[in-house]
Amino acid sequence: MSSTNPSPARSEWRQFKVAQIVAESAVIKSFYLEPADGAGVAPHRAGQHLPIRLSQPDGAAPLLRTYTVSVAPSAPQLRISVRKLGVGSSHLHDAVAVGDIIDCRAPDGDFIIDTAPAHPVVMIAAGVGITPILAMIGHLVDEGERTGAMRPITFFYAARTKAERGFDGELDQLFARSNGKLTIIRLLQEIDDAVVGADYEEQGFLSAAVLEKYLGFQLYDFYMCGPPGFMQAVYDALMSHGVADQRIFAEAFGPASLKRQIETRSAAPKAEPSSMPVDVVFNAASEPGIWTPGAGSLLEFAESSGLTPEFGCREGACGACKTPLVSGAVAYFRETSAAHADNEVLICSAVPAASADGSINKLVLAIG
Repeated sequence: MSSTNPSPARSEWRQFKVAQIVAESAVIKSFYLEPADGAGVAPHRAGQHLPIRLSQPDGAAPLLRTYTVSVAPSAPQLRISVRKLGVGSSHLHDAVAVGDIIDCRAPDGDFIIDTAPAHPVVMIAAGVGITPILAMIGHLVDEGERTGAMRPITFFYAARTKAERGFDGELDQLFARSNGKLTIIRLLQEIDDAVVGADYEEQGFLSAAVLEKYLGFQLYDFYMCGPPGFMQAVYDALMSHGVADQRIFAEAFGPASLKRQIETRSAAPKAEPSSMPVDVVFNAASEPGIWTPGAGSLLEFAESSGLTPEFGCREGACGACKTPLVSGAVAYFRETSAAHADNEVLICSAVPAASADGSINKLVLAIG
């Protein structure tokens, strides 16, 4: 992929104050954020994520992360809901308090819901994968109240235990507001302290049999989010039952993205990674560095050059590392799922491309 066209500028960092912290479950906390300057915030789109920057003590480099906005666009504050797992989430859980400042960019991402289609929607979440789904359900309920017509929703919500599952009360409120258009099926792997019918509907993993039990022979759109293994199993089950790939919208988190079963015979030939050293310029003010085939991804090369680009999953799934491509060409060494324009690069999964004519290829990226 190559480009000589300018790319849209990334939004600037803006200071947000932590207005409230809520423990949603034994492992999930929500952080309510409002602009520190008191000015307004443009509405996000339900399902989008929020890039954040967390300051570290002793002059250490800030942590750059992305977390889903877990409320509908109508909410008065932004909210991220985070499971404690890893360095960034542990910092939020253990070190961030009400009144602290967190730098945020504008919400981004294209895992979003369309309120217009008349056919029903099936939403599927596991664990903290509920966060974009919760925002989508809230948005559909809001639109139903506003217009008098709501897309019917069947929501399968899987968790390991009742104690780890969050947002039960919030889902109860959305159910009450939906006027019968929202059906919730809760699945628990462990049921020691749970009562069937009151705390859950099904025990175990979400299977094709469970889906068949609750879904009819209608045309559905499927939206799902969760750990890679869960997502792949559900996706494969849907495909085996004849659901078209274009009807399945997914947001995976963790070390892998969803492997889709799609027709690729007509796809354009992929660029090949360069087998020769390539001059890489990260911004107009910098001197070129020389990338070599053993230097890793463009993200890793930038980090080894002293830069701190944004990133999230490092697997091409979240889009946080999306970087403007000024000139040159790149090749992807893994399948990616995050959307990006022709003049943008997912640098976590890309390297300089081999030139078609054997000439030296120079790559220019706009990393701030």
